[in-house]
Amino acid sequence: MAISAQEKELAAKEKAAQLGTGTKHEAAKVSVYGNADPKVSPFLKAWIAQPDDKSKISVLVVGLIGQGTSRSLQANWNSPFEQSNLGGMFEKAGGLLQATTEKTSVTTLSSTQIWEGNRPNTFNLTLSFYAINDAFREVMEPLRELEKMMGPDISAGKEGDGAIKEFLANAKPLGRIPLPVILNIGRRMMIPNCVIESMSVPLDKERTKEGYLVRADVTLSISTKVMLNKENIAKTWG
Repeated sequence: MAISAQEKELAAKEKAAQLGTGTKHEAAKVSVYGNADPKVSPFLKAWIAQPDDKSKISVLVVGLIGQGTSRSLQANWNSPFEQSNLGGMFEKAGGLLQATTEKTSVTTLSSTQIWEGNRPNTFNLTLSFYAINDAFREVMEPLRELEKMMGPDISAGKEGDGAIKEFLANAKPLGRIPLPVILNIGRRMMIPNCVIESMSVPLDKERTKEGYLVRADVTLSISTKVMLNKENIAKTWG
């Protein structure tokens, strides 16, 4: 399958920003945080980006795909006819019938499952970050940017505003929910319109003398925002 235009755009922006190629304008359009190890194949990396309200990408986080990374899909099937037989509607009569005749009122219809939709696709990611030259940019900043992607943009009072003003600001409705992210796994799985459901960061690893983590294995649970149909599932497999 050919690489999509969106994937080409991500690849071009990453190259311009991280490798220093392209025009200055291109390099200024996106900031890339995370794994910058040129010895690691791009097929072993994952990228996460969050387009803004105008569908512009300004930040990319790239990490090494770690052990345990997986994708899963759950279909919702139910058996609504399990009690739709004589034995189910008249339990004692059905039991007596079976006991005396050694026959059952259960049919294959009783076990027929009805499809009630699929859950959104889920991606359980382990992303590894480690410092080569700059612990802050290669480890700390990608952690910060990933957490920012989960944050909403709602009104909040500022310190020093005063109690009443701060209360009114905190009570103001119609803030913006977290925006969807784009997930690119190994250059072969491109999944747009996703949400980050959870993120776990270990804080007990080695640090530099400035206090920055030298390495971190982050676990993320990312899901598509909606159920994917057959055509869209095929596209995510590249």
